[in-house]
Amino acid sequence: MHAIIPVAGKGTRMRPLTWSVPKVLIRLAGNTVLGHIIDELTASGVDHITLIVGYLGDEIVKWTRDNYPDIEVDYAVQEKMDGLASAIYLASHMTGDGQTLVVLGDTLFRADLSLAYSDKSNMIAVKKVKDPRRFGVVVHDGGSVKRLVEKPTEFISDLAIVGIYGFSSGSVLMNAISRLIGSGKKTGGEFQLTDAMQLMLEEGHPFGCFEVEDWYDCGKPETVLETNRILLDRGKGSSPRVYEGAVIVPPVSIEADVEIYSSIVGPYVSVASGTEIRGSIVSNSIIGSGTCLRNVHIRDSIIGNEADISGTPASINAGSSCRIEI
Repeated sequence: MHAIIPVAGKGTRMRPLTWSVPKVLIRLAGNTVLGHIIDELTASGVDHITLIVGYLGDEIVKWTRDNYPDIEVDYAVQEKMDGLASAIYLASHMTGDGQTLVVLGDTLFRADLSLAYSDKSNMIAVKKVKDPRRFGVVVHDGGSVKRLVEKPTEFISDLAIVGIYGFSSGSVLMNAISRLIGSGKKTGGEFQLTDAMQLMLEEGHPFGCFEVEDWYDCGKPETVLETNRILLDRGKGSSPRVYEGAVIVPPVSIEADVEIYSSIVGPYVSVASGTEIRGSIVSNSIIGSGTCLRNVHIRDSIIGNEADISGTPASINAGSSCRIEI
């Protein structure tokens, strides 16, 4: 099974972290964002992945090949950011006539991916949302999809397309995208996959849809932290060893070689390999690899790789009814 994963975005909403770390390689709950996606795909039978890369793309390709050596991994470079459809079309020479999945690289999900595979119909994953104007949406009659609209200005459906697509023929998909690009039709200044699928629908290629159980956004710091909390509650990540002189408050994910001394860590903390925490309190945070925290109180934070953060212990004589934050 072939899957195409577009991961060319710069992750501007996650800066400054993403100046040096690709958004999809941010670690949470024991794996990177991309790793969580690939785990779901391989569990459903995917053995060939095409990455559409851009900024820091070499790191993404290397990480994927190093961590998933049993999967065929190829890639294409998106130099011009002109839409999802054109990004996917870069994989046309790597895509055959068989079933092909397209999964966006900045969204985590929990779904039965077997529902995306159909010999009779293309399939689109959907989720009901409060504000469908922000998404592509599907209009259906309870069975098959009748219409696909990108970011509708008026309400026509509350079923948002969540970024998981199953195509019964990769060649048919690429042919539709080629003709869309050739026509010059853009929505919001970009070539949209939704428009290419609408073209397929009009030409007699049927679409069905299925609802995902959960859909997690990893585009902003606050949503990444929320996703980390949800995944840890679901038991994702590595179990910590016993740290003498430290208190670990679950749920957490702490890599085996992390060192923790005289600290309180958790709940909802993910700590990557090679990090050291001393004399600190850390909660609801994601800590990268090779980082050192000393004498700090950190919460609701995302810290990248190889950071060195230290504080100074304070001595306070406080009177009644005072409020102090350090």
